[in-house]
Amino acid sequence: MTMTISTMTMMISEGGLRFASEIDLDGIAEVENRAFGEHAYDFVTLKYMVTEANSVTIVFDLKGRILGYATVYFRKNSRVAHLESIAVDPSLQGKGVGKLLLDEIEKISVLNDCNRIILETFEMNKSALSLYQKSGYVVRDVLVNYYTIPFDGSRNAIRLVKKLKNNLE
Repeated sequence: MTMTISTMTMMISEGGLRFASEIDLDGIAEVENRAFGEHAYDFVTLKYMVTEANSVTIVFDLKGRILGYATVYFRKNSRVAHLESIAVDPSLQGKGVGKLLLDEIEKISVLNDCNRIILETFEMNKSALSLYQKSGYVVRDVLVNYYTIPFDGSRNAIRLVKKLKNNLE
């Protein structure tokens, strides 16, 4: 079935964000693998992120199917959140789901008393870099050989940071 932009927009508006739980792990793993292929986190790491880490994971759920997720880590006694992972099913990439997830993670970070959020992404991941920069993230560092498996010929990462607006500051 071919979808038009308006059909896709309508579908996205029918979806919703919610907190993830252990029962969502298979769906999260499927999105992770479809989005990142050989760069995907393994199931054990995803399970740790969702069930054990000092973190929050949210999912984009469309009619009972997980089509995106994001995980943010929090450190004890730190006001800096770390966006560990964000993935959107390739069928919905570029349609606003990533932005929706990112905005919600930022709100959750503020509620957890964070005033900044940092993340890393492959330096050659132009679509992710574009999303982050349009959302107010600023390049802080280039991390040489950060990744073990190259992406488009590079193992380097870009670290980005964003100051979060907190009503108390």
